Amino acid sequence: MSTKTQPSASPRVSGLAGRWHWGWVALAVAGAVGVAGGTWYYQAKGAGASAAKAGASGDGTSVSAADEPTPVETVRLSPGGIVRTSSQVGSVLAYEDADLYAKVSGYLKALHVDYGSRVKRGQLLAEIDDPEVVKEEARAAAALVQARAAIKQAEARIETAEADKKAADAMVGQAKAEILRTTSKRKYREKVLARYRDLVARNAETQQVVDEQEENLEAARADEYAAKAAEVTAVAQAAAAQAKVNQARADLAEAQANVQVDEANLGKAKVLVDYTRITSPYDGVITKRNFFRGAFIRSAADGQTLPLLSVARTDVVRVATVVPDRDVPLADVGDPAEVTFDAFPNEVFKGKVSRFADTEDMTSRTMYTEIDLPNPTDRLRPGMYGIAKITLGTDPKTATLPASCIVGETKGDKADVYVVKNGKVKKASIRVGADDGIRIEVLEGLDPKDEVILGTNTVTEGMSVRPATAPAGGAGPKTGASDAAG
Repeated sequence: MSTKTQPSASPRVSGLAGRWHWGWVALAVAGAVGVAGGTWYYQAKGAGASAAKAGASGDGTSVSAADEPTPVETVRLSPGGIVRTSSQVGSVLAYEDADLYAKVSGYLKALHVDYGSRVKRGQLLAEIDDPEVVKEEARAAAALVQARAAIKQAEARIETAEADKKAADAMVGQAKAEILRTTSKRKYREKVLARYRDLVARNAETQQVVDEQEENLEAARADEYAAKAAEVTAVAQAAAAQAKVNQARADLAEAQANVQVDEANLGKAKVLVDYTRITSPYDGVITKRNFFRGAFIRSAADGQTLPLLSVARTDVVRVATVVPDRDVPLADVGDPAEVTFDAFPNEVFKGKVSRFADTEDMTSRTMYTEIDLPNPTDRLRPGMYGIAKITLGTDPKTATLPASCIVGETKGDKADVYVVKNGKVKKASIRVGADDGIRIEVLEGLDPKDEVILGTNTVTEGMSVRPATAPAGGAGPKTGASDAAG
């Protein structure tokens, strides 16, 4: 039986079939390369490192890349608040300034200064001519000389009176001695008379002798009486002399009081004369001159309202500014301050808060504050203005986060952040304080151990995440140790 041989394909048909077969092979190879390249690109973009394992897990089951936690950078609260500053407009004031008025009326005799004159403390600035005041000083001086002379006269009268008193006291002593003498004589005469009477009674002596002795006794009694009268007179004279001494001493006291009165009058007159000489109360500069030489100057006591001169001390100046209500609790005397002026655009003048009002203005709700600045070369002029920046310090009771942790925008003192809770993203509402554009104060809503996500554009609430340490030099590690420098 013969076998029938199948006809072979023509060369043309075989060629086409061969080309079709190799074309499919090329497409298959290209597809494999594309799949491998796509896998490499997915890994390189960080769409999930586990995408390389998308083929199978270790036990051969398939795993989806969407189930892998996304790594996120987190930070924690940094203790201590933002360094608070208060920047407000400030104006330069003289450290001291005074309007100088005339105390006496008269013509402006001499004017030694003018606008801008530099003066020293005690320097004579102007003189007022008031002859009446000068005359009054001369009269008071003469009255004082007279009063002092009266003191010397009173002292001399005291000496005379005391001498008279001593003489009177001596006369009293002499009168008392005379009384003793006459009394003794009288007693003797009484005894003699008694003896003679006894003799007469015995007829031993005549009555004539008795009569003579009685006469002698009467004379002795008269002498005694005269002596006692002289004592009374001497005592009276001594009292009169003492009275003169007392009067002289009173005259001395009056003269001394008159001296004090006249000294006070002279002092007042000298003060009035001094008022005709206007001097500077401190080193400074003349800022006002309202009169010229020859003008009649009325004293301030007579209603003059325009000062003769004004002088300002400017070796130190005060920068007057205010502290807003929210910063008042943080303000302290001694807080560092920097002042910049439009007149000196490239300079910063440093000082400290020297004083403040310690109470707020009811209208502006600000507290008046002054900063002292040294001004040895008088570059700063009263009236200049600038910006006074006061460093108020930090609030140790608060903490901070990088501003990039905030989700969306803050509304008043409310804001949202994302925190990591059990591997999931959770939104937390917080109350915020000061914000310097880099860091923001957190007042409520977070625990110091909470891990807050840094950068919120790539996460959503509920996403599975894996916390990672923030890069060095960024927002700081998640412990928050480096955040305090914000």
